[in-house]
Amino acid sequence: MTSSRDRNGANSAPAATASQNGSNGAVTTEELTRATEINGNVAVAGSPPPPATPPTEPRTPFEEPTGIWRTFDSLRDPNFRWFLASMFGHFAAMNTQMFIRGYMVFQLTGSYAYLASIGVAQGVPMLLFALFGGVLADAVPQKKYVVQIGQALNAVNAFVVAFWILTDMIAVEHLLAAAFIQGVINALQMPSRQALTPEVVGMARLTNALGLSTAGMNFNRLVMPGLAGWGLAAINPEEGIGGTEYVYLAMGTAYILAVLAMFRVPTSPAPVDQRRTVRGALEDLIDGFRYMQRTPTVKLLLLSNLLIVTASMPYFMLLAGFVDEVLGASKAQLGFLISIQGVGSLAGSLFIASMAARGRGKMMLLSSLLLGVALIFFAASTNYWLTAGILVIVGLGQSGRMSLGNVLVQSYSEDAYRGRVMSIYMMEFGVTLIGTFFVGMLAAWIGVQWAIGGTAVWLVALVLYLMARTELMRLD
Repeated sequence: MTSSRDRNGANSAPAATASQNGSNGAVTTEELTRATEINGNVAVAGSPPPPATPPTEPRTPFEEPTGIWRTFDSLRDPNFRWFLASMFGHFAAMNTQMFIRGYMVFQLTGSYAYLASIGVAQGVPMLLFALFGGVLADAVPQKKYVVQIGQALNAVNAFVVAFWILTDMIAVEHLLAAAFIQGVINALQMPSRQALTPEVVGMARLTNALGLSTAGMNFNRLVMPGLAGWGLAAINPEEGIGGTEYVYLAMGTAYILAVLAMFRVPTSPAPVDQRRTVRGALEDLIDGFRYMQRTPTVKLLLLSNLLIVTASMPYFMLLAGFVDEVLGASKAQLGFLISIQGVGSLAGSLFIASMAARGRGKMMLLSSLLLGVALIFFAASTNYWLTAGILVIVGLGQSGRMSLGNVLVQSYSEDAYRGRVMSIYMMEFGVTLIGTFFVGMLAAWIGVQWAIGGTAVWLVALVLYLMARTELMRLD
C-alpha cells in the first residue's frame, strides 16, 4: 500500500537515509520520528495509520472565502462550472425519470410489487458490475470519457423507450428491461463520476463541490418532476400513459446536453498507475476489499451508509402507489410531491456546501435522525398538503445524509483506492433497491403506510445506536 507521505509527493528519503548511515544501519532519533510520522500523527512502526484521519495532499493555495462566497467557492473554478453544467443535464434527466417511470409502471399494472421490481431491475446490475466500475475508475486516466459514454448510452436508452411508447408497443417488461440496462450503465460509470470530482476541484474544496453538486441535483428534483407532471397533465388530462413519450424524448435530450458540456472539462493530468492496469480485474477487486478491511473508518462509513439507505429509500420507490391509494392524488400532484422534497433538499445541500470540514460525522447522523422521524409522520399522514410539508423535512434530512455520507467516504479514502471504494458505496444502492422489493411485497400484504412506517422506525433506532456506540459522531 502506498503511504500517505509517498502519495502526497513527500520525500520518502528517511528509509533510504537509514540504509546509508553506515553498515550498522543506525538510525537517528530525528530520522525515526520523520519516518513514522503520518498525516501529523505518530505511528508505531509496522502499524496502520490512524483510521480517523483523512488522507491529505498538497493543493494549490487559494484565498479562503468568507460569508456567502464560502457557499459557492468551487464555482470560482471554471472547470468545475462546466462539470456542474454537465451534471445539471444528467440530474435533469434522472429526476424526471424518478417521476415518469414509477407513474408509468403503476398506471400499467396497479401493483406495488411491480413498482418495487423496478428497483430490483436497477439493483441487480449495480451489485454485479459496480465493483468493475470502481476498477475502471482507478485504472482509466481520463474518467470524464467514462462518464460521457455512460451519459450517451442513457440517452439512447431513453429514446428507445420513447419509440416503444410512440409505436404503442410499450409494456411493463420494456420498462424493466430499460431499468436493467440503465443499472448496468450507471454501475460502470458512477464510480468514475464520483471520483472525478476531487480531480476537478481538489480535496480542499471537496465538501463544497459535493454540496454544490447535490444542490444541483436537488434543484432539478425541485423543478423537473413537477414540470414533467404538469406538462403531462396538460398534454393528456385523462388517466393513462398518453404523452409520456415526450417526457422520454426530453430526458434523452438532457443526457445529450450533459455529454456536450463535459467536453469542456479538461482531461486529468494525473497519470494512471500502469502496474494496476496490467493486472487482472479480479486482483484489483480483491485489493479494494482488502483496503476496506484494513481501514476501519472506511469500513464503518460504508456499512452504516448501507443500513441507513436501506431503511430510508423504500418510501420513494413506493411513492407513486402511496399518492394514488392513500392520498387519492393526480399525476400532476404526484409530480409536485416529488418536487417539493427539493425545497428541503436544496436548503440542506447549500448548508452542507457552506460547512467547514469539522463535525461532518455528527451532522450526517443528525440528518439521518431527522429523516427517520419525518418518515414516521409521512407514513401516518392521509392529508395531501400535510404530506407535502412533511416531505420538505424529508428532503432536508435526505440531502444532509447523502451529501455528508459521500464526502466522508471520499475524504477518508486514499487516492489510489477511491474509485474502488466509491464502487462499493454505489454497490450498496443496488442492495437497497433489491431490499425495496421486499418492502413492496410487505406493502401489498399489510398496507403501504405500515410498511413505510416500519422501515422509518428501524431507521431511527439504527441512528441512535450509531450515535451511542460508534466513532461516527467524532469524524470530521
